[in-house]
Amino acid sequence: MAQDSVGLSSDYQFWMQKVSTWDQASTVETQQDTCLHLPRFQEFLRQMYEALKEMDSNTVIERFPTIGQLLAKTCRNPFILAYDESQKILIWCLCCLINKEPQNSGDSKLNSWTRKTWNS
Repeated sequence: MAQDSVGLSSDYQFWMQKVSTWDQASTVETQQDTCLHLPRFQEFLRQMYEALKEMDSNTVIERFPTIGQLLAKTCRNPFILAYDESQKILIWCLCCLINKEPQNSGDSKLNSWTRKTWNS
């Protein structure tokens, strides 16, 4: 698991850069790049979901402090959201960040962010 964790962290950085680039440009090249990388990005989201569902909120915030930015930029990308599979995995990830009965500030922070993302 530790090795998987290291791989996910380096993949996370790569995908954070990618979605940031995709979020800032709406050129044909960016659209093509999004579509080209979509299968790998979906697999990354699946891996992220598997990791998130095993973590408490403080661990999520510690390991992935920009998870909100990554998921928000993903939510705004029509080329990612055009695929049902992407939508499904994204919702799974968002659901991992919600806690019906927040126990600490990490839970509250993730709940607040998730509600804002969902309502925008």
